[in-house]
Amino acid sequence: MNSAVFIAALGFSLAVGFGQSVPDPAEQLLQYRKDLAEKHNSSLAHFRIAEILSQQGDYQSAANEFREALSGDLQPRWIEAWAHVDLGGIYDITGQRDRAANEYWRAVKTRDNTQGALTEANQRLQSDDTGPAAQSRTAPQDLLSRTDPEYSAEARLAELEGTVVVTGVVDESEYPRDLRVTQSLGLGLDEKAIEAVQQWRFRPDTKSTNVAVDFSLPSKQSRWHLIGVDFRPPEGASRPNVLSPFYPSGAGVFTGAAIEQGRLLGAIGRQAFIALSFDVDENGVPAHIQVARSSDIVWNDQAMAVLRAWRFTPGMKDGRPVSVPCTFDFAWGPRNLGSREAAQLRSVLHAPPAPSTFTSHPEVIYSPDPPYPQQARDTGVEGTVTAILAVGEDGAPRDVRVMEGLGSVVDGSVTDALRQWRFRPPLINGQPATASVIIEVSFQLPDRVSSRILDPPRATRPAQQ
Repeated sequence: MNSAVFIAALGFSLAVGFGQSVPDPAEQLLQYRKDLAEKHNSSLAHFRIAEILSQQGDYQSAANEFREALSGDLQPRWIEAWAHVDLGGIYDITGQRDRAANEYWRAVKTRDNTQGALTEANQRLQSDDTGPAAQSRTAPQDLLSRTDPEYSAEARLAELEGTVVVTGVVDESEYPRDLRVTQSLGLGLDEKAIEAVQQWRFRPDTKSTNVAVDFSLPSKQSRWHLIGVDFRPPEGASRPNVLSPFYPSGAGVFTGAAIEQGRLLGAIGRQAFIALSFDVDENGVPAHIQVARSSDIVWNDQAMAVLRAWRFTPGMKDGRPVSVPCTFDFAWGPRNLGSREAAQLRSVLHAPPAPSTFTSHPEVIYSPDPPYPQQARDTGVEGTVTAILAVGEDGAPRDVRVMEGLGSVVDGSVTDALRQWRFRPPLINGQPATASVIIEVSFQLPDRVSSRILDPPRATRPAQQ
C-alpha cells in the first residue's frame, strides 16, 4: 500500500495531523471558543488556544490560557505535564527563568512522561539558562522599535527556520553596538540578524542585552522543517551550498509506524525531531548519513529518506571539490511551525547527555537549617520552600534557586542557608562530577524549621579534566 492510500485509510480524525490543508488559526480559535461555551472547564480547548496564541507571539494571553488549562478538567491526562512545560517555555522566552524552572519542576511532579514530557522538563531544568529561548533577555518595554529581518537567498531556498540570538550593548543613542551572534542558525541568517538588530532602537542601557531574531516561513507546503545546520569544512576549505532541497508534500511520512506516531503527535500538539550527521561528498551528494539523535526511532528512516534527495554545490579547497562533514536538524509537525518552537526543538536535540549513574552519591556532611525570620513569624507565614541546587566537584553548592517559595524574606533565608551546605563530592566511575539536588524546607509556627532532600541527587556531567 502506498503512502497516499495509507493516509486516506486513517480517516477524518487525522485531518489536522495529515490533511492536505491546515485550518486557519482564526477558524481554529473560533471553534475552540465554541467548545468552551459548551464545556467551560475543557482543559484541551484552553490548551489548544494557548498553543495558537503562543505561535502568534501573544505570550501573555497564551500563558493565561495554559493556566486555565491547568485549572480545568485535565483531560486528557497529558495536558497537565505539557501545560506546565509550555508555560515554562513562555517564561523562559520572556526572561523569567525562576518561574520557568518552577513550571518544569511541576511538570516533573506529575510523573506523566507522555511523548517525553518529563524528559523535556528535566532537560530544561538542567539547561541552566543556555537554550536559545532562554537567552532572549530584552523585555518588550525596552524595545522601542524594530525592523523585520530579511531572509538570505540560500536560507529561503533551504527553508531554514529558527531563532538567532544576538548580544550587544545599547548606548545613549538608543542603538545597539558591539553586536555578536551567541546562538547561530546558519546559511546567512546570522548576518541578516545582525543587519536587522543594528536598526533596532532600545531604551539606553549600558548592560549587555540579548535579543532573539526569528525566522519562519508561514507559507510552507511540507510538514518537514529544517531547523538547524552545521558545516565543518576542513581548514582552508569553503563550505557546501544548498543547491536543491527536497521536502515531501502531504504528510511526508512513508511507513505505518510513522503514521501512527504522527497521529499521536498531532493529538497532543507535539513534533518529531531528528539530527542527522553526514558528509557532502565531492559530487555534492549526502553520504554516510547517520542519526545523531531523534525523538523516536520510527523517524530515523523517514528523515534519512528526505535528506538523500538533497543536492549541494560541494566544498572547495585549492580549486578542487572536497568532502565536508555536516549536521542537519529536522523537525516534523504542522506546516506553520513557529520559529520559537523550532529553536526549542533544536535546543532539545543538542541538550547535554542524559545523567549517568553514580558510583557514589554526594552525601550531605553539613546541612544547617535556615533561621525562621522574625518578620515571617510576626506575620504568620508558614509553609514549605522547594529549592534546587547544583553540587560542584568540590562538594559546595552552586546556583541555589527557589522553585516554590513563601516570599522574599523566607526564600532569602533558605538560599543563604543552603549555600552553606556541604556534600561529599559526587563521583561517576570514580571521576568527580556535578549533581542536581532538590531540597524541601518546612517552616511551622512558632519556630520549627526542618530540611530534607526531596529526591535522590542526579549526576549531570563529569568534571572537566
